[in-house]
Order: sequence, then C-alpha cells, then structure tokens
Amino acid sequence: MRLILLTLICLLSSGCSYLLEKQSSKFANRMSDTMLNFEDPATVGAAMPTFLIIIDSIARDEDAGSGSLLAAAKIYGAYAGAFVAEPERQRILSEKAFAYAQRGVCAEDKHWCGIQELKPAEFSIWMQSLDAEDIDRSYAFAVAWLGYIQSHSDDWNAVADLSKARQLLEMVARQDPAYDHASVQLYLGAIATILPPALGGKPEQAKQYFEQGMTLSHGRNLLIPVEYARRYARLLFDQELHHQLLTQVVEADPEEPGLTLMNRWAQQEAGKLLAGEAEYFE
Repeated sequence: MRLILLTLICLLSSGCSYLLEKQSSKFANRMSDTMLNFEDPATVGAAMPTFLIIIDSIARDEDAGSGSLLAAAKIYGAYAGAFVAEPERQRILSEKAFAYAQRGVCAEDKHWCGIQELKPAEFSIWMQSLDAEDIDRSYAFAVAWLGYIQSHSDDWNAVADLSKARQLLEMVARQDPAYDHASVQLYLGAIATILPPALGGKPEQAKQYFEQGMTLSHGRNLLIPVEYARRYARLLFDQELHHQLLTQVVEADPEEPGLTLMNRWAQQEAGKLLAGEAEYFE
C-alpha cells in the first residue's frame, strides 16, 4: 500500500515525470505480478479500479514503453474477464486492453503495427514471418484480442477475427506447449467449443487441448479443469466428468506462483458450477 500511495502522490506531483519515465515498466510489471499472486480475489477486485487508474496514467503516455503497455493490456484484460459482469463495462475495458496490446507490440516491433487490420489471407501470409522471438507478444496480443472478441460477440466483424487470434495461439503452442502455465491450451480449447458441433464446433479437439493443458501444468492451473467442465462436459452433457473435474478443483491447493489469484477465482467458479449441477443436468 505504501508503494501505491507514493505512486499516487508522485503522479500528482509535477516533479515526477522523469522518475516515471525510467521506472514505469518495472512498476507496471511488479503491479501485475503482485495482483496475480494475491490470495483473495475479492480484495483484488475491490482494489483493481485504483490499480487501473495508476497503470492507465503510465500507459497513456505517448512515450510509454512496450513493457508498460503490455502490462496494462494484461491487467485490463484480467479485470474485465474475472471481475466485471456488466456487458457494457466489459466492452469498454476489453477495448482498452486490446488498444494497449496493439500499441505494446507495435512499440516492441514495427513489424506488428496494424496487423489487426490485415485481411485473412494477408494475415496468414504475415504469420509465416513469425518465429520463437515472437512468442510473448503473440500470446499477449491474442489474449487481449480474444477478450475483445468475446465482449463484442454481437459484432460479426469482431467475431470474424477469431481465426486470426487462434492462429497466433497455435503458433505459441507449437513453440512452447506449456506456455503461461499451459494457459495457451486453455484458450485453444475454449475457441474449439465456441460453436456447438452441429455448427462446426470441435469438442473432441477441445478435450485434447484441455487434457494436455492439465498435464502440462501438472494440475496446478485450476482454471483449465473449470473451463473443461464448463465448455466441454456441459456441452456434451457429461455430468460424471463435470463433477469429477470441479470437485478436484475445489479440493486442490490454490497456492502457486503466478496463478494464486486465478486459482482462487477458479475455485469460486467451480463452487458455483457445482451448486447448479443438479439443475443443469436434470
């Protein structure tokens, strides 16, 4: 809290611009890491608006570095996805997350500037130029893009870009299947279940992604089995699998570097799904 208060004072002080210019990226990433490892989702949810204002004041600077911008995208995306239920607020926050992701990857590598505007065929050709050095920005950009698409699901132009985000994630998974505690597998599994089988969905492919993610994360990323239950077991009306996955999540130890906050949140989600299980599968 002292760090937060000092930063707020600094932001209101005319003599602080040089310090922020030098320390903003380090501070932004420290802020992100602190929140992701916090034990109580409710506390983080209540404090997030303050964090967002601080990180926004840093990232808004036209000279903000790629580290600050991508950290801002990550924090905005996490808050919108985990703590905001109102559709309009989700739209606003996911738009900011995606805008910061665009600025961040462009600041890091000019080759990435404006890639969201490429037509599908052009995007596929552009994808061929990526290599292992592009993993981090590919993932950060794709996750922010997915958040934007999800909150703009009524916009077919946004939904049409889903295949582009998927291509970026597939590239990351080829380079590092366990990237981000195997969350790359979670996102690919979620994409494969967006549509029901009759409309082109691929639930069996999703099952492979979810199970591979659980294996690669050694069962420590609790959000993977939660989404496996929500997006696959419920889709196929498999109550036994649904109950098994969620019970394991509720009983697991949530403490894990880089995952503690989301694991705690995943356990809350698992509890809600279990509470509604009888009604859903009746």
